[in-house]
Amino acid sequence: MSRKFGLFLVFAAALPLAIVSTAWACGVLATVKLDKRVASPGETVTVTGKNYTTAAGASPVTIRLRSRTGPVLGTTTVDGANNISDSIKIPDGLASGWYVVMATQFNANGTAKTGTPARTTIRIQGRSAAAAAVSPWSSATPSGPGASSIPVAGDGGQTLPVALAAFLSLGFLAGGVALVGRRTRTASRPHLSV
Repeated sequence: MSRKFGLFLVFAAALPLAIVSTAWACGVLATVKLDKRVASPGETVTVTGKNYTTAAGASPVTIRLRSRTGPVLGTTTVDGANNISDSIKIPDGLASGWYVVMATQFNANGTAKTGTPARTTIRIQGRSAAAAAVSPWSSATPSGPGASSIPVAGDGGQTLPVALAAFLSLGFLAGGVALVGRRTRTASRPHLSV
């Protein structure tokens, strides 16, 4: 009996992950693209994106550099097709390197719209005349190209359900393996009868 229950727990380990992954896949992620992958400080870049909302109370889309709280590069409105398109100016004084550009929209209650912020990267190359006087040890250090994969606090509440599902699945898996292993060990022992 315990072996069957153990096998049930092993198979049940996949259930929470399947439910969460299906729910995660149903979310529509916002996108953001730049017309240039490489730009210089002071240069103008066109930003486009899809899957934003025109719902009542939704904020305009804010374009930021480095993080959700980084410098604001611009703010744009969402058109009737839920798209954005605007031009932003790369700030003077940025050191050469990779930077993350984020586009975030907020719901009427102040929480980030599900699927935002959208992220992309841009390589800043060269220096503007104003940047020539900036020290290389200033606070304008770039983010690496992998910075967009770093989790950001306030992800719309999606991290907790995924973490709970993973914890539940690992618990089922460990319990099932323990019960199946226990049954296998007792089955392989010699049975002595009197």
